[in-house]
Amino acid sequence: MSGISLDQTDTGALGRERGSAERPRGEPAASASTEPRRLATMTFNADKDYLALARMTAMHVAGLLGLPIGRVTDLRLAVDEACSIFLAGPLGPDAPLLASSRAANSTLTLRFDRLPEHLRISVSGPVPLRRPDEDDLGWTMLCALVGSPGWEVRKGVGTLTLTEPIPTGRA
Repeated sequence: MSGISLDQTDTGALGRERGSAERPRGEPAASASTEPRRLATMTFNADKDYLALARMTAMHVAGLLGLPIGRVTDLRLAVDEACSIFLAGPLGPDAPLLASSRAANSTLTLRFDRLPEHLRISVSGPVPLRRPDEDDLGWTMLCALVGSPGWEVRKGVGTLTLTEPIPTGRA
């Protein structure tokens, strides 16, 4: 059984912002907050077989935000590449053994947060055995698709962050 979960913590928010005046009981009225709003979180096995699910989720969220189809496609590719960085195996004669034992217990978490003018996509998981290299084709592709991705490591967890401007007047 896989470790897949999809959590849309504010499932009705997008619909409410599009014109519905109703809100669930106990929920405060919308404000012009700069706090990010979590649109979706997905945790899945760190395995290439789950990349299609990550790509489809990215397309769906970007589509809900009303991004043009070209940007939706670019974000799909960027999410695929970002997740693939965490799946990159080590170099050397023991590479297949190290990669398979590491992946057996690893998960990746993909988060989509709505900020006032941006969509922030974060991919996090165990620090890859090979750090992202600015000269690698994958990193160059990410930069071409989403500008300057962010990379940080804290307590053995790597996080790759992508941001996408949201056209004004959208979700």
